[in-house]
Amino acid sequence: MKQSKKSGLQSMILSAFLLVALSLACPGADAPARKFMATAGVNVFQAASSDYRNIYGETVVMPEIKITYMVFRNFTLWGGFGLTSKKGFIEEVEEEAEIRQNLFSIGVGYAQKLSARLRLRGELGLAAITFKEEALGGIQKGSGLGWKLGADLDYFIAKQLFVFLAGAYSAASDNVETGKIKLGGLQAGVGLGFAF
Repeated sequence: MKQSKKSGLQSMILSAFLLVALSLACPGADAPARKFMATAGVNVFQAASSDYRNIYGETVVMPEIKITYMVFRNFTLWGGFGLTSKKGFIEEVEEEAEIRQNLFSIGVGYAQKLSARLRLRGELGLAAITFKEEALGGIQKGSGLGWKLGADLDYFIAKQLFVFLAGAYSAASDNVETGKIKLGGLQAGVGLGFAF
């Protein structure tokens, strides 16, 4: 029992030491001087659901906006909103269909300066996805709560202005009359950001 307590204490001390070492290795000087960042981007979105892709196509355009706050050193809090709207065709019954999706997300992140102009940001958070589909003479609505994982590469073209490349994956699900459906998917895009 004593040995177990001693081992647990050593693990806690080691963990604390590693955390302090990581903080020292990533000093505040490497973090952006500005506390807030606002970004607007355009993504190519590929839905996780094969049924969605069969009706609405492999990809759809998804505009997205995001606000990020530098909490401490390189650690961030962020929130974002994206949306899609697409018309499709159900071949089996030769009927048109239309779907709209909204993706709300919030989470934590880490920003690391790579050079004088380059910065890499990693993000992990919760994703709430809602949809409204008009097909076969009816309207179906639903929503799901899941997760989102992403990474952005920023290139500063001025002190407060930057362009970025972004990639992310979100996953959620909902139960409808026809069964369980997948929400979310893969996205990749470009955009413009402002630090203030």
